[in-house]
Amino acid sequence: MRCPTQAVLPIAMAATFGATATLAAEDPAVRKSEEQLAAELANPLAPITTFVTQFRSKFDNGPDGATNYQLRLQPSFFKPLQGGSALLVRSIVPLRKQNWPSGDGGLGDISVLPYYVPDIRSSTFVGYGLALSLPTATEPSLGTGKWSAGPAVLFAQTGQPITWGGLAQQLWSFAGQDSRASVNVTTLQPFLTYLLGGGWSATVTSESSYNWNGAAGQRWVVPLAVSTSKVVDIGGHFLNLGLAYVHYVETPQFATQSELRLTATYVFK
Repeated sequence: MRCPTQAVLPIAMAATFGATATLAAEDPAVRKSEEQLAAELANPLAPITTFVTQFRSKFDNGPDGATNYQLRLQPSFFKPLQGGSALLVRSIVPLRKQNWPSGDGGLGDISVLPYYVPDIRSSTFVGYGLALSLPTATEPSLGTGKWSAGPAVLFAQTGQPITWGGLAQQLWSFAGQDSRASVNVTTLQPFLTYLLGGGWSATVTSESSYNWNGAAGQRWVVPLAVSTSKVVDIGGHFLNLGLAYVHYVETPQFATQSELRLTATYVFK
């Protein structure tokens, strides 16, 4: 079965890039706004509210090299507090279409990550938070069947032209279906973003995870992602459009070997 978003989202992205080329502004003020926003978006703890739509094509799954698809909706909300502190709430709503190991499609487990940021006034940002995974999957193969939670910390060092940092979190299951395996997963996500000017940026990151309950030799998932993105101003509305290629350096047997991601981030200004 063909996933509808497989065709629709790439076409929409291409159309948006085409419109962007047509509307590319020569106004220095517009270029400055795009560059400033690119710098803010490089910082995952920046004081902005966004809505991210990301389409992932995951290649070479299973013994026959099947392709799986995922549409991730990632709203984030930023609320300044007194004394220069802030609250950041990030969330991930995954919609999946699998051709391996099953032909299931639907909603996966939703993640919610609230962070407290003590100081947003310096070039060094630290967020202390909680990672929470909700068993919202509509099919058993699309989720864990478990309620899981654990600590999370997010760090970013901003600068020109480089912003770097990382995320670390731990999830343990504490409730859910007794018949499903318990969750004990550590996630590490270092990143480095280079601002190229004109609203362009390039990022290298790795969303690595370690499954403590996995079989020996099957616990690590280590992807290496290289991406580029461009902030554009379309009628006073700012979008950050990105393309990423992901190579999996280490994975369990029959898991995804490579991936292509298309991303559109709407910035609320």
